[in-house]
Amino acid sequence: MISDHADWDALLETCQATGAKEIWVTHGREDALIYALGKMQIRGRALRLLGYEEEDEQAEQEVSA
Repeated sequence: MISDHADWDALLETCQATGAKEIWVTHGREDALIYALGKMQIRGRALRLLGYEEEDEQAEQEVSA
């Protein structure tokens, strides 16, 4: 797993260094990362995790309270 909480350039360099032909993106700016991967001839694919969005919504509600 590679975190998108890293520096953008370092994230892209790491993706390229893996040699992977396809990288699954689990959250964050999926569209931006998939686009950038495509420019590097790497297929990016958004992976929808069940329950993940529910956890985000619950955390936002707790912060707002």
